[in-house]
Amino acid sequence: MGDAESFTSIAGFYDDLMKGVPYAMWTGYYLLLLAKQDVHPKAVLDVCCGTGTMCERLTKEGLQMTGFDGSEKMIAVARRKAARKKLDIRYECMDARTFAFEDTFDAAFSFFDSLNYIATLEGFEQAVQRVAEHLPAGGSFIFDLNTAYAFEQSMFDQANLSAKSRVRYDWRGQWDPDTRLIRVEMDFWHGDTKHHETHVQRAHSDDEVRAVLESAGFESVEVFDSYGLERPKKTSDRVHYCAIRSG
Repeated sequence: MGDAESFTSIAGFYDDLMKGVPYAMWTGYYLLLLAKQDVHPKAVLDVCCGTGTMCERLTKEGLQMTGFDGSEKMIAVARRKAARKKLDIRYECMDARTFAFEDTFDAAFSFFDSLNYIATLEGFEQAVQRVAEHLPAGGSFIFDLNTAYAFEQSMFDQANLSAKSRVRYDWRGQWDPDTRLIRVEMDFWHGDTKHHETHVQRAHSDDEVRAVLESAGFESVEVFDSYGLERPKKTSDRVHYCAIRSG
């Protein structure tokens, strides 16, 4: 995921927390968007890969996966999972704004609002530029973002305090429309142990995102209401951007 400080104490039970996430659908949607771009990659970079679940699924689809994340603890979990499953995936701990690999990749992606965690426009610009520098002409970059509408609708106000759940949680978000930032106070209980983290996300506007992509050398930009191929609506809470590195 994004900010390393936001994914420390929860790293060990992050996969338990995410059990309800439809990773199979996410994987299929990513492959659909690649097909729509007419891009057929071999080597793919997962930007802010978390514990590596998407990397694992795409490896099983025949792609050569590399993932990085800013959280050392999340990367440690990802490496343990890959080793246990005997999957050949490279994982590194790097900051999305400054990451550097000697290799280039045919495609890059970032899912589950990881780039919202880069809470400044300057940082977002730096991350997109770093991605561009790791792609050849014709390379694909696909990523999703939470929208301002999602934050306005208090989507982060969630709780699951059932005693039957392995991980219980209570989240409360405070949205500031002037800064376009939401600050989420998250309490988690794993067994008898309570954890607390503060997560901050920024709602990057469509105009900002398009300008950043153009400045970084991307073209053929398309944006979709997430998990379909329709254009975003005013009530879209998540959108996917698809872009191609220009020649």
